[in-house]
Amino acid sequence: MVDLALSSMALAVFSQTHRHKPTAIEASRRYQSLLGIVQARVGQVGRCISNEADLDACLLAIFFMARYETVMFWPTEHFSPVALALMQDWSHHDGAMAVLKTWFQSSDRKPATFLVKHTRRGLIKCSLLRNLPLPDWLLDGSQFGEVGLELGYDRHIVGVVNLHYDMKSLLARTELDITEAEILNDEANRLLEQLDDWVAKFPQAWSFRQHDFPDFGPWPRKHFFSPTLYTFDKPAYGAAWALYFAARMLTSSISLRLLGLIHDDGSSSPLHRHQLLDSSQSFQQMIESLAATVPCCLGLFTASGHHNSADNQSMTLASTKRVVQPHLANLLVWCLTLASIIPVMDQGQQAWFRSELAELGRLTGTGILETAETGQWGSL
Repeated sequence: MVDLALSSMALAVFSQTHRHKPTAIEASRRYQSLLGIVQARVGQVGRCISNEADLDACLLAIFFMARYETVMFWPTEHFSPVALALMQDWSHHDGAMAVLKTWFQSSDRKPATFLVKHTRRGLIKCSLLRNLPLPDWLLDGSQFGEVGLELGYDRHIVGVVNLHYDMKSLLARTELDITEAEILNDEANRLLEQLDDWVAKFPQAWSFRQHDFPDFGPWPRKHFFSPTLYTFDKPAYGAAWALYFAARMLTSSISLRLLGLIHDDGSSSPLHRHQLLDSSQSFQQMIESLAATVPCCLGLFTASGHHNSADNQSMTLASTKRVVQPHLANLLVWCLTLASIIPVMDQGQQAWFRSELAELGRLTGTGILETAETGQWGSL
């Protein structure tokens, strides 16, 4: 089952990156064969979860199937953002949710495996994109193998997913409840403080340096949004900071929308107006910071010199002039996805993030990401 899932996904990626139709046909043939096998296995999930290898095999096959759908996805002329929410990939996420819930509720549950942990992470992202609340049993990351800094980020993103759902529910009502908007905004501020506490625990080795190159333009352009660049000792360190910037951007955007509701209702106080200004400034700063991490995370520039030197001028930058590697592109996919769908962003800034995301889609062979700059991309 896993071999068939892996081969269908790998063939799909090859067919997309090389635009090779015969390979796409073979990938589709294997995928269709796989569907019946996995459906039968998921139907017997109660027996699967008692064996760690069977559980992991089931989760891994579902993951590859969902990946196949996102790789092979391409919109028709009648495609709309609504269609995105109904795509087949979501059914695979629902299947993974069912498997994980059965495992979690099992009386003889074994410790969470690596695949259990990462399946849950995928489900949390999926719930945000679909505007679904997280079920209670999925909330505690420590039950799914999250520890340390990863658990700290997990607690934040779980809170943001449910906060976003509550905000959207409030917006959908015919009558605005200002008291609830204020309560939700207080929760957004609490989550922002929590996120800042999390990033304060980053090791010193993960720190970044800022460099400005005003003569390096024009701006913005491919992979470079402005003259400001952040450099890191390793792309993975940049990816951790990108998670912070994107998460803070998302949380600040929720606060901005809630404060906007309060202001439009005529109920804003001096405190609300001060918070609105602070949230707007923080939001803009996170946009610029996330964009500044992109070149180094993609391996387009490397820093030479002593990274922790007090003398900023001791640092120099050298272009690697290499094609972006898919594994580096994957470091930024989630962060740029968030930046591409936050509705309160300036159109020009968002167009750049969507263009970057589409380029990462081409590099990784992910068809659905390539649609980010087609004008048919959705928003939160």
